[in-house]
Amino acid sequence: MSVNDPDPQEALGATPPAAARPQGFLGRLYREEWTAWRTHYRKYFKYAARALGFGFIAGFLYFTLWPVQEKKALEFVVKALKDIRLDEPPLALALTLFYHNARASVLAVAAGAFPFLFLPILDPVMNGAVLGLLSSISKHQGLNVPHLILTQILPHGVFELTAVLYATSVGLYLSAAMGKRALAAWRKRRTRRQGQPPPPVGPANFLETYPERSEAQNESLAGNVFRSFFLVVLPLLLVAAFIEAFITPHLG
Repeated sequence: MSVNDPDPQEALGATPPAAARPQGFLGRLYREEWTAWRTHYRKYFKYAARALGFGFIAGFLYFTLWPVQEKKALEFVVKALKDIRLDEPPLALALTLFYHNARASVLAVAAGAFPFLFLPILDPVMNGAVLGLLSSISKHQGLNVPHLILTQILPHGVFELTAVLYATSVGLYLSAAMGKRALAAWRKRRTRRQGQPPPPVGPANFLETYPERSEAQNESLAGNVFRSFFLVVLPLLLVAAFIEAFITPHLG
């Protein structure tokens, strides 16, 4: 082939393989996050969504049937949100909402540090219960509940609740992975104390197949958690806070 001949790949309109294309740092992180979502978080996200729905239905039914409990519950919610002042300028309100929700998400993820307890699942249950409480109060006041949900909750709630569910998924993944590591360490210490050789690798041995060993021992849990929180949860909460502060008040 002479130097003037066209390149075969160019002539066929072929594109270079993905590995040959330059990859930015942020793009690589999001590709890793997509892999983590498919591998770890997606199943926990489903559990978190069901917990949110359960909390909403349970809260709505409870306060609808026992409206005398609404006042006490509402006072508790207002006390928990006392640092949020709705009369602040929109920018200050957005930053306050973002800080409040980010702090709650940090606690939800951190609760996953307790092995096998799956405490983060309580976060979507409580969020759903609060939504059920507000819906019940609106119903008893004769307000149009579907309209309020569409105008006052849904615009920012799409992003905020997605962030809540994603943070819960990360926390549940952390709790399960920490439990696997703790169990693997306990098995290893027990084997050493008994002076026995390590158990053979096989499907009959819990945490001894290659995928489970890889997840329990080699994977960077801290790296996955921080990446997921900063790349997904925080951006969603930031968008939700600005929508709630700048757009939601003008919807009616």
